[in-house]
Amino acid sequence: MSKISVVMIVYNEARRIEPALESVKWADEVIIIDAFSSDDTVSICRKYTSHVYQYPWEGYARQRERSIAHATHPWIFSLDADEVVSEALKQEILQTIQKSDTPSGFQILRKTRYLGRWIEHSGWFPDYQLRLFRKSDVFIEPRLVHEGFSVKGAVGRLNGILYHDAFDSIEHHLQKINTYTSLDCRQKLKRLKSPRVRWYHLIFNPLSKFLRMYLVNKGYKDGFQGFLLAIFSAFSTQLLYAKVWELIKTEAEAWQDGAS
Repeated sequence: MSKISVVMIVYNEARRIEPALESVKWADEVIIIDAFSSDDTVSICRKYTSHVYQYPWEGYARQRERSIAHATHPWIFSLDADEVVSEALKQEILQTIQKSDTPSGFQILRKTRYLGRWIEHSGWFPDYQLRLFRKSDVFIEPRLVHEGFSVKGAVGRLNGILYHDAFDSIEHHLQKINTYTSLDCRQKLKRLKSPRVRWYHLIFNPLSKFLRMYLVNKGYKDGFQGFLLAIFSAFSTQLLYAKVWELIKTEAEAWQDGAS
């Protein structure tokens, strides 16, 4: 019978990690990669698994590579500390990995709760994430933020729900926006058609993001939470362009200082 390893990368997740661990007690092994948490994360994890390893933080992609390297079984399921595997998803995973003609990986249907409400629209649902894959076929896309898994071979889909609690509060959401935009800044600069940020990037791109989430993706059906998601997504876009502008300006000034 095929066996499965659940892998998690964590840092200071003591407050919310236990439901995630409870939801994967059925796995053949659970691998934890901890970035030297200062709270009770490690002691909580050790109640569920002996496979707890600590490494200094070197980015999301590097931590995920380490989690895969420690896994010993042919199938891997990647789980975040703010996610919970439903019973239906558990059964679907266990049945799938026993089949001999399965694809190399599977996208999992994730449903997110934001500020107390399950989001049904806003471009957040349905939200398929590549989380189940053969260890022999997976590799990490080396991005600083929103790093992802890719597989060599076909990808299927499972429809059991992976439940996700996105943010604890508006403050937490804004902290994440600040962190992610800083990490994505240089990658965004590489994606620009020309290495310049104009005033209209800070107006029309965020506006387009808001209209797409709130109207096109029917975020208005998600109540006030849907409105907040559209507003904060627009702000995230605006902040990213502002940080790219700052990066270009800083590097140009550094070049001029070096040339003088």
